[in-house]
Amino acid sequence: MSRCNVYMDIKIGEEKIGRIVIELFDDKAPKSSKNFYHLCKGDVKIGTHQLWYKNNYFHRVIQSFMVQAGDIIYGSKGPEKSDDIGKGGCSIFGKKDELVLDSASEAVTGVRCYGNFEDENLGDFTEPFMVAMANMGEPDTNSSQFFITTSSSPHLNGKHSVIGRVLHGKSVVRSIEHTVVDSDGFPTTPVLIEDCGEWNETLGVPLYNASNNTIGGDVFEEYPDDDLNFDKDSPEKALKASCIIKDSGSLLFKSKDYQNAYFKYRKALKYVNEFIPDIDMDKAYYEKFIELKAKLYLNLSLVMFNQRKFEDAIKYSVYLLEIPEASELDRAKAYYRSGNCHLMKKRFDKALGDFNACKEYNPNDKAVDKKIEETQNKLEESKERTRKSIAKFFS
Repeated sequence: MSRCNVYMDIKIGEEKIGRIVIELFDDKAPKSSKNFYHLCKGDVKIGTHQLWYKNNYFHRVIQSFMVQAGDIIYGSKGPEKSDDIGKGGCSIFGKKDELVLDSASEAVTGVRCYGNFEDENLGDFTEPFMVAMANMGEPDTNSSQFFITTSSSPHLNGKHSVIGRVLHGKSVVRSIEHTVVDSDGFPTTPVLIEDCGEWNETLGVPLYNASNNTIGGDVFEEYPDDDLNFDKDSPEKALKASCIIKDSGSLLFKSKDYQNAYFKYRKALKYVNEFIPDIDMDKAYYEKFIELKAKLYLNLSLVMFNQRKFEDAIKYSVYLLEIPEASELDRAKAYYRSGNCHLMKKRFDKALGDFNACKEYNPNDKAVDKKIEETQNKLEESKERTRKSIAKFFS
């Protein structure tokens, strides 16, 4: 059965995060789905009040549980926290005479929830990324508030209308989930539905803090726990998935798409850290994961260098050097990349120290000899300029 899809573009603070695409269960929850669909499109008005999720803020976020938004009465006025936010809502089934409009500001006042409608599809919350209506604590009190689960939540079973599921943009939901909140679960940095509407495949799924490019066969979710593409109990398959993600990043790097290459390498590192087995349980695969981890640190250092983010490049080189099992060649590469970063920052003494350390691990590399000579010359030139500058004060 063909189902309707809608989208929400999310912004956290001043940073665009990406698009969430939701498949609506209009066959199981027709009334709730119709309401949600039109609230995403913003094509219904009650009086002069447009009912729309656009410019609405998430007002409740609880890690390992859910993220909640949709108070289009009090949650679309601005990012500031108020005593009222989370207590309002309005469905497309509301009536004009339910609303009391202030003619000067056209702000909704008076009764908080409008057009409440009955529950339907009171399902079991067995997995993350289920979309449901958030009622007002009583049966049949749905309006516009909704939530997206981020884990299985059996305590919600039979209490809320399940209206859909996240089809794309799971990492965007995770970004919302991991935003900093206060003691009430209210985000300290505003989480905004910047735009929303009906979705089809021609619109795509833009993502700004990760890469969903499938180049090289990377079809895996950003967060390992959310992926269903391989057997997570198999170190062999987990390693293969991690390598595919890494190779995807390398293809992007070769095309000089350094930012998305960085996202891919960072994602591959998440998979390595998640699935690396204990050395006592599986030494062979432990060593393979460690070898891959070392390559990722080197790749991350290189991609940061190409983006002129030299401190980050040094950081990843240091991470490699902290791996006890790292090979001598990989250590040489790490020192070489760190040295190049210090050289770009004109920290010639530190650069020379790194290049000399590189030579200890890779003594026959002529390129290192040239770097050492170049750095020594620059260091002497710097010292000479300093001497001349100091001499002026005594002439």
